[in-house]
Amino acid sequence: MREPEPTATGRPRRVALVIGQLTRGGAEGQLAQLVRHLDRSRFEPVVYCLSSRTDPVGAEIEATGTIVRVVSGGVLRRVRQLAQLFAADGIDVVHSWLYLANAFTGAAHALQPHWPLITSARNCKLQGRLANVLAFRVSRRIVVNSQDVAAYIARHYGAPRERIRIIYNGTDIERFHPATAPADVVGPIVTVGRLVEQKNHEMFLRAAAALSRDVSEVGFLIIGDGPLRAALEEQARGLGIAERVTFAGERHDVDEMLRQASLFWLTSRWEGMPNVVLEAMASGLPVIATDVGGTRELLRSATDGFIVPEGDMAAFVRHSRDLLRDAALRRQFAAAARAHAEDFSTGGMVSAMTQLYDEVTP
Repeated sequence: MREPEPTATGRPRRVALVIGQLTRGGAEGQLAQLVRHLDRSRFEPVVYCLSSRTDPVGAEIEATGTIVRVVSGGVLRRVRQLAQLFAADGIDVVHSWLYLANAFTGAAHALQPHWPLITSARNCKLQGRLANVLAFRVSRRIVVNSQDVAAYIARHYGAPRERIRIIYNGTDIERFHPATAPADVVGPIVTVGRLVEQKNHEMFLRAAAALSRDVSEVGFLIIGDGPLRAALEEQARGLGIAERVTFAGERHDVDEMLRQASLFWLTSRWEGMPNVVLEAMASGLPVIATDVGGTRELLRSATDGFIVPEGDMAAFVRHSRDLLRDAALRRQFAAAARAHAEDFSTGGMVSAMTQLYDEVTP
């Protein structure tokens, strides 16, 4: 990688990282990892949040000494405010995260087009289509986190393929790691994610009830919160498995909870590049996941776990039963998952991002 030329002032390049919110989420976590690991002798990040929803990731970012600015008000006011702040802060390159941020930075770029713009797409979703079509057209580069997302935005947003760069999500493999001594005891089957329709926890619970009839000792752990929690808790009671299922809510010790589990399930209806799959693999968990988004680019079916058709409850039950009944097979899959997760390190993601900033910054 070439060393960037110094700015006119001799200071590190200032990178604006723009995002809609800083609550707990996959994109927010990736942004926070990037901020923590950027080489501050070369790059100085400033984070711009397009809402007042900055807890808890905003505080984590500020703890690194990084400025977090809240950009509030109506749409036009936020666009003007972004353009003014970029100028006042001496920003050298703007990197927007997710479709909402693309719309705002694309509009701000129309007011002050002299700084290079990097936009992003991190899931397969139609949101603010016209604004994102325009933003992608004026972008120097477009960051996506999977081949699936790259194909999606080219097809649905007309994103120029020659500007798209695939940078896979990074996982903190020091924080997420297997338990020190592999246990043959059956731990819970765990999932992590917002309790929303996308994640299909309703099928998770139906599969849990079916598996419980075959494996009497298995329990289930759902980490995350959301609007469907009450309905899901009622469903668990109706299925007769309420005592087997723990709704843990939002947790800051997800890494520790993963180390107590035996398997990880991802039952999602759609995804971009699911961070939780990498985190589970890094934690030494065989993963059973639906074939959505970029999951197939992370998980090697029949090696690290199993990829199954979306909505195929029976496949979750069948593969889980086989792994829970065979401790040696479970250990084999766990070791393979951990080894493969090391290919998706935070360092690799940060290195690819910094190379991208070098490419677009004169």
